[in-house]
Amino acid sequence: MAAGARDGLDDESLQELRSQATRLLLKEDWAGYIGVCTRIVDAAATDRRILCSALAHRADGRARLGDLSGALADCDAALAADPAHPAALLAKGAVLRGLGRYALAADCFRAVLPAGSGADDVREMLEQCRRLDAQARSGAVDLSDWVLAGFSGKCPDFAEHVGPVEVRRSAHGGRGVFAVKGIEAGGTLMISKAVAIGRGVIPDVADGGEKMVVWKDFVDKVLDAAEKCPRTASLIYTLSTGEEQEELDVPDMALFKQEPEELGDGVSETGGQETLDVDRIMKVLDVNCLTEDAAAANLLGNSGVVNCGVGLWILPALINHSCHPNARRTHVGDHTIVHASRDIKAEEEVTFPYFDVLMPAGKRREAARAWGFECRCDRCRFEDEDTVLRQEIVRSENELVNGGGDMGALVVRLEDKMRKSMVKERRKAFLRASFWSAYSALFDNGRLLRKWGRRVPGEAVIAVSVASVVGSCESVLKAMLRGANDGNSCGNRLEVEDKVVRIGRATYGKVVKRQAMRALFRLRLEGDNSKSF
Repeated sequence: MAAGARDGLDDESLQELRSQATRLLLKEDWAGYIGVCTRIVDAAATDRRILCSALAHRADGRARLGDLSGALADCDAALAADPAHPAALLAKGAVLRGLGRYALAADCFRAVLPAGSGADDVREMLEQCRRLDAQARSGAVDLSDWVLAGFSGKCPDFAEHVGPVEVRRSAHGGRGVFAVKGIEAGGTLMISKAVAIGRGVIPDVADGGEKMVVWKDFVDKVLDAAEKCPRTASLIYTLSTGEEQEELDVPDMALFKQEPEELGDGVSETGGQETLDVDRIMKVLDVNCLTEDAAAANLLGNSGVVNCGVGLWILPALINHSCHPNARRTHVGDHTIVHASRDIKAEEEVTFPYFDVLMPAGKRREAARAWGFECRCDRCRFEDEDTVLRQEIVRSENELVNGGGDMGALVVRLEDKMRKSMVKERRKAFLRASFWSAYSALFDNGRLLRKWGRRVPGEAVIAVSVASVVGSCESVLKAMLRGANDGNSCGNRLEVEDKVVRIGRATYGKVVKRQAMRALFRLRLEGDNSKSF
């Protein structure tokens, strides 16, 4: 050992501190681990080798506790003393990778390679950074291998991505997310990592007490993340509390993007501490959280174990509701991939369904009021205001809600009324979506289908019609698969396959290659009709 180190600690004391640090590392007591590393740093100020090693280890501990600015400062201090120090380069690369600075992280990992130690692991990290950097720029996702493996193994890594969208004032009030160019069904709009997620296994989904435990755990995670990272806190503050008397500012899209070249080493992102406005954050969480089992969501890789998941994803939280929605999201791990569930035109607002919109207007109105708003999308206005079909809509809705009637007769009467009234295809699709449960009851019942089937369009035709106006979802995809298998008015084999692929991508996004779609359908739909593709 160098004499400079012995000025602060003798060999025996230094070895004891190292042993203590190892024990704390194994126990994952990061606060204690940082404390011991700090003692070594203070004692080894004049021994470059020991100092750099202790700083690198302390950086790792700080990163694990979320103190990213402190971790980067330790890495930079070590690299100032020894620009080629392997442990410091690896630690800095890991922190930069966590911040989404993939190109800068790759530079650190690349600089370690000449040292030769653990070269295979370093090359793997370097390749991961290259892949994530490309994904952050393009938004391209390919989960084919993971899906074909039955969601087994490690959950895939993702880079955050903001596609061709921006936040603007919405014509329906407040702010919304808008497409800046046309996006076809399945196209990725954004990939967002959660600030925090609370998950649990609740035997009784009606058990409010169990849900409160999950909620409290989630809130604690959000507050912890906001306290450790001022940038995270500032992003949370951009969201509505639901109580604003004046219009909120429209945030600059640069806030939501990772720009490695412009943000330098990342210290500015996590520097400076302010007192959290806990009351405001709690109000934000009340109106901006998303659930993994929502009508607009798919959850991949869950294996059916967790049945309660709630999280905060900043940019997706700015997406408004519509009963004529055009977007869905797919949850994988801590990330959500928001994609177009039908074709989206340039300048069109991106919208989710906050609740099941495959219901009649009256039931949707009740659901919207429970959320605290009134939906005035073109579908709702049509069903509320159309004078030609109004009587039939009310009659059919009453029959559907009260139950007990012949759903086949309801569907035939509705189709006949739309044909005689020369209703345009788009409005036909609106009504088919509203009475989706009646159509499903007809196609699910062999007796009703034999009685009425010849008087209504085929199941695949209805599925394509509904998907064109409310986007696809798993119930629509199931109907499409079954209808395609029956071959009822769905075109030739190539046309059928193209329609199935299109609705599959509208349901899950472009997350797998075509050859892996069948496996995805089987995993998600439990084989119900996936054999048809």
